This record gives sequence, structure tokens and C-alpha cells, in this order.
Amino acid sequence: MSFHSSIIKAATAIVLLATIGTASADPPTKPRLMQYSNLWTNSPFTIKPVVEPTTVESPLERDWMLGSIRPSGKGYSVTLISKKDRKERVRFLPGFTTGDWQLIQVQQDVKDNEKSRVQIRKGSQTAWISYDEKLIKIRPTAAAKPTGKTNPQVSSKSGARPPIPGRSSSSSSSNTPRVRSVPRRK
Repeated sequence: MSFHSSIIKAATAIVLLATIGTASADPPTKPRLMQYSNLWTNSPFTIKPVVEPTTVESPLERDWMLGSIRPSGKGYSVTLISKKDRKERVRFLPGFTTGDWQLIQVQQDVKDNEKSRVQIRKGSQTAWISYDEKLIKIRPTAAAKPTGKTNPQVSSKSGARPPIPGRSSSSSSSNTPRVRSVPRRK
């Protein structure tokens, strides 16, 4: 019996120490709110909002549009047109100054004029100016224009109509409309 009593005494001592240890422990604390912030910011169950980069439009971009770009001997001849007053223009010619305006860089796309743009500076403001599709119609460049060659199989009378049966084929009668006269009663 001594063996059993020593086991019971040891088990009682272990249980007693365990209950005293848990009773003397600190009470549970409220978890910090930011402890779980990773769960709601990186949750696989929520759709993350698309963050669009904010572009601040320069006053130069807002008020001016590209009028023309022409290659010149020493550089480019560039014309800017005011969007507010179309008669107000700024011309950059190689070798001439234009007051406080500076032409910094020209990116001309010969195949697609809508992609052409120039970088300008006026005072401390710098902006990329391009053609404004809403306000100006861009003419195709000489490289993009059709060559004007016609198909040799097409006849010279491309707009001529085939003859109508029962009518005369003279050109004067086909060009002038037929006048219909109705006799009057007396």
C-alpha cells in the first residue's frame, strides 16, 4: 500500500501546484486592435480598391495645345495654340528666342501624329504638350498620304451609269431633267 499511497500523494501535489499556479496568474487582457490589422488589410476574401495615380495637370497643359511640328534645318519649328483664344499662338523657330518660353524636347511620331508631343518650359512650369483631338483635326503626314495611283483596270468613267433601255443614250438628255408639260383647260 505504500506504493499506492505515494503515487496518490504525488498526483495530489501536482494537481495542487497546477491549480495554485493558474489561480495566481494574471487575468486575460484585451488584445490590441492593430494586432489583427494584417487580417483585414490582406484578406483573400475582400476586393482591394484600385488606386489610380493622381496626375496633376499643369496650367500649360490645360491652356495650350500643339498646333504643328515641322522639321527644320537646325531643329524643329513648333507652333503652340491657346485653347482659350485660338488666335493666340507661340512659335518656336530654330535660332530665335520666344521670351520666357523654352522648347526643351520634341518627340515627333511620323506614322501617327496624335502621339507626337513637345516638352516646353515657361518660367518654372514644365509640361508635355500634345495635339488635342477634341479641338484640332490632325492632317496626315506626307508619308501616310495615299500615293494617288489609280488602278489601271478602272475605266475613266468611274461615275458613269449603265444605259437605261428605252431611253436615248445622248449625254445632253441624260444630264438635263425632262420637263413635263400639262395642257391647261380652257
